[in-house]
Amino acid sequence: MVARMSDMTPGKAPIARLVLALGVAAACGGAPAPASPPASPTASAAASAQAGAWAIADSSKATVRVREQLVGVSAPSDAVLVAKGAKGSFTLRDDGTFGSDSVISFDLTTLLSDQRQRDETVKRDPLQVTRFSTAEFVPTKATGLALPLAASGDFSFTLVGKMTIHGTSKDVSFDVTAKRTGGDLTATATANPTWKFGDFGMSPPSSPLRVVSVVDEIKLVVDLVATLRS
Repeated sequence: MVARMSDMTPGKAPIARLVLALGVAAACGGAPAPASPPASPTASAAASAQAGAWAIADSSKATVRVREQLVGVSAPSDAVLVAKGAKGSFTLRDDGTFGSDSVISFDLTTLLSDQRQRDETVKRDPLQVTRFSTAEFVPTKATGLALPLAASGDFSFTLVGKMTIHGTSKDVSFDVTAKRTGGDLTATATANPTWKFGDFGMSPPSSPLRVVSVVDEIKLVVDLVATLRS
């Protein structure tokens, strides 16, 4: 319907013009304003990954315990060796898996115990640190952990991945207790089950003049310190 100008009294003219304008818009098929584009899946995934990306602090340490019986000592005791020189980073995804570039390493040349002679023996054989100077762990899955990780709190979970020592790799698992406070994370990871020297192509260390026997069992505890990458 088209309103005739002669029908428009002064008081009705604004209303008529409005009706006419709406009719023209409808006839022309006026489209609503386009909706904002959805967030890019790639950008969302990147943000999620970045939220779980952590850098390893060099204050982290790995402690190895091996039961030994020394010459002239009445009872066996644990040889305790500590490695430092930690490097690496890891990205924990919301499904409990880790980014492909996640890796944590320790410098085995830093191994120290309470006896220098023991340290030199272990570094020479079985570790052969002149050839294999690092122990490297590639995490693959965390289970029993509520994700995404809360901004603060205490956590317990199981961590699995691949450990490489002495040029030999083995699938391993750790029982982990951790604490997060904002951008700071501390964790204690205990290898469970324990390892044997043969798992990494080695034999227990020996020193006939000082060592009577060494139990073929490696107990490892890693104290990890990490910070959230910006």
